[in-house]
Amino acid sequence: MGLIKIYILIILILGYSSQAVAAQELIQAPAAIHISSTVSDGKYSIPEIIEIARLNDIKIVVLTDRDLMRWQYGLWPLRNIIKKTVESNSVFKYGIKHYLNDIRDIQEHNPDMVIIPGVESAPFYYWEGSPFDGSLKMCNWHRHILAIGLEKIADYRMLPIAGNPSALRLPFRCKDAFKFWPVLLLIIGFLCMYKRRFKYRDLRGRALGPYSLHWRICGICMIIVGLLFTLNNFPYREFIFDNYKGDLGILPYQNFINYVNKQGGVVFWAHPEAENIQDLGKIKIETKEYSRALLEAENYTGFSIFYDGYNRIGLPGGIWDTLLKEYCQGKRDTPVWAIAGLCFDRNGELTTRLKRLRTVLLVPELNKPEVIQALRKGRMYVSRGEESSQFILDKFFVSDSCLGSYAIMGEEIGLQEQPVIEASGYFLNGEEKALSVRLIRDGEIIKTFHVTTPFDISFHDVYRRDDKIKSYYRLEIRAHGLLVVTNPIFVSYLEQKRIKDRK
Repeated sequence: MGLIKIYILIILILGYSSQAVAAQELIQAPAAIHISSTVSDGKYSIPEIIEIARLNDIKIVVLTDRDLMRWQYGLWPLRNIIKKTVESNSVFKYGIKHYLNDIRDIQEHNPDMVIIPGVESAPFYYWEGSPFDGSLKMCNWHRHILAIGLEKIADYRMLPIAGNPSALRLPFRCKDAFKFWPVLLLIIGFLCMYKRRFKYRDLRGRALGPYSLHWRICGICMIIVGLLFTLNNFPYREFIFDNYKGDLGILPYQNFINYVNKQGGVVFWAHPEAENIQDLGKIKIETKEYSRALLEAENYTGFSIFYDGYNRIGLPGGIWDTLLKEYCQGKRDTPVWAIAGLCFDRNGELTTRLKRLRTVLLVPELNKPEVIQALRKGRMYVSRGEESSQFILDKFFVSDSCLGSYAIMGEEIGLQEQPVIEASGYFLNGEEKALSVRLIRDGEIIKTFHVTTPFDISFHDVYRRDDKIKSYYRLEIRAHGLLVVTNPIFVSYLEQKRIKDRK
């Protein structure tokens, strides 16, 4: 019984600690995430983006220019010599140092906003077909991931992405010694150069036989081939992956996720339901929708639910709920959060996009560390539609009346009694508008509230699942011109309740 009391005390302390965090005066900070500037493929410069964001009451801007826009195809067996390279504007081409300095400078001139550096990456692509019969195809180039919050030049320089071989090299291993075989060919070639037609020496031991023209030609050929393969095999190591071995599944992306996590950044899949099929000259580019990659990858922070992550992933009972349930069952180490990704480059108008799509973060202070922490912990909701800039989700939490504790989005609460879910919201312009508020538990819609703004609802859920398995609640709010999706709140049940039930 003593151990049980200690366990309960620890849970209570954690619960009250969570309550203390939730009870802070949290700021609702609208964020614009996933915007490219003229550094890569964007329409506006960084100062122009910040000015447009300010005019639309955006407090947080996450810039995500393309990190490296370089494609390369080499002919076997001299892929590193006989090759075609195409490169477009990117952070690497512009200069990582210049990019980070530009963002720091604009941050200094806008102290009332938070401007965070990031990149949009294509960690991997692979080739199919042949350039000789017109069937050459580049696959998965548009499987994009956002890396947000990296601050050091070295963090970007060593991003493990296709086209950045210095970051993909494996340590030298014994089997890599085989890559030095062209040196042997060079030695043999030089020996052939001194091969004579016949052996004959004078009294002083000097060779008098003429050099063999055939052996010299053979030696020259060996030297040329040896030199070509010596250059081709540099840097004489294996790589984590290359672009000529077909689809490598989740490996390149998981490698990228692990790297960004290690450097202290956060990682979001950019537009997992988007398909991209086009022709670029004689080359076909094909990326099919890749929502199942979210099930295969681990330990990433989240995904963009809007615009291209909702139909298969974000809908109740979709892939997102599968991922959240896996976390509750202990099959995943971390939950998966949803953001709204503008995916804005050179198409359309940024002002229109900012009015119709945004992520709202809950932060105790408006600074970079708190914003990154909110992204990492899921303290945010997303809204889409013409009314999204006007709607405020004033409250969404799960509480336990017995313990007096509660948790907000991204948090977990330990319960003794059944949970009480509370939510309220309104429009900034004071509009009275009909809404439907759908309460989702473990992927299922358990209650739909039909309300008019401003609204304030409270729901006592009598459902209780196995004590060993967590549960979660999230909201989906719909109206004409509005769709709001919250991140989940997790609940678990204290051991003390189980003992009482048994008695």
